[in-house]
Amino acid sequence: MSTSSRTVQPQPTLARSAEPLLEIVAEGGPRLGFGHVGRCLALSEELREQAVFHVREDAVACFLRKRGAPIACTHDAPLVLLDRAVPVAEQEVRALHAAGRRVVLLDDLGPARMLADVVVDPPTAAAWPPSGGLRLAGFEHVLLRREVRAARLARALRGVDASPAAGARVLVAMGGSDPADLTPALAAALAGAGSDVTVALGPGYRGSFPTSGSVPVVRDDFVSALAAVDLLVAGYGHTLLEAAHLGVPAIAVVHRPEQLPHAAAFCRQRTAELLDVTVRSRCSRLAEIAGRLLAEPERRAQMSARGQELVDGRGAERIARVLAAMA
Repeated sequence: MSTSSRTVQPQPTLARSAEPLLEIVAEGGPRLGFGHVGRCLALSEELREQAVFHVREDAVACFLRKRGAPIACTHDAPLVLLDRAVPVAEQEVRALHAAGRRVVLLDDLGPARMLADVVVDPPTAAAWPPSGGLRLAGFEHVLLRREVRAARLARALRGVDASPAAGARVLVAMGGSDPADLTPALAAALAGAGSDVTVALGPGYRGSFPTSGSVPVVRDDFVSALAAVDLLVAGYGHTLLEAAHLGVPAIAVVHRPEQLPHAAAFCRQRTAELLDVTVRSRCSRLAEIAGRLLAEPERRAQMSARGQELVDGRGAERIARVLAAMA
């Protein structure tokens, strides 16, 4: 996995304009979760009135309004950023180009990469296909909201005791909906091993409730909960980058075989360990892996330092400068 990208010289942010420069189209909702929208919100926070969201889901609109992000039904901003759960169609990019607009693709492995003006490749894939335009990649372009960056400072000021006697606080977070319904089994494995477990349930979670009634549940203030724990157990994705920035060691849980090579490459960066649960019975291995990490404070300290070294939290700022200069 590459941790570098094409060198981009810092550009001055353009003067504030009356019209937005960037339209953001990001998928999300109760079932999919808000990971795509949340990372795009980091760009909106940097560009302020120069960026506007185009959303169709009421739940996404509510999520954005609570965070003060501007929303419009349609817009003709010169730049369009597309962050979809499935690859963007080449025809859509051609249509936007025909309308005189430039296209930015975020986390997209499809063939439309060759047509896009800019691609942003998070460091969560083992390799990326070729792209035809400017490529912004690597850990230095990770998009993190201000809430996450502020939590890093709060965690540093509060301090985290690395000794196993400090409480062994573990957070289980399997995404917006946890379609594989792994949360109960993972929480039970950790609680059975004596860990102090908290479970984060996304807005689309429809699975069974963790069997231990003593396991507290987080539904809203996820970032604060993440910043307060010693270890994260999470589905493979953007949450692992947030944990790395906060200095929280993690276990990446993979239940889809196609994600295994990407997760393995990510874990070689030494901020997380891999748990392969493509065969569900392997959930029982979580207690062993977590117990080993919690008993090795020096190793967790190394993982924490490595994560904070890789993800400095300035990715949104860097990308916003490039997009503002393009517009």
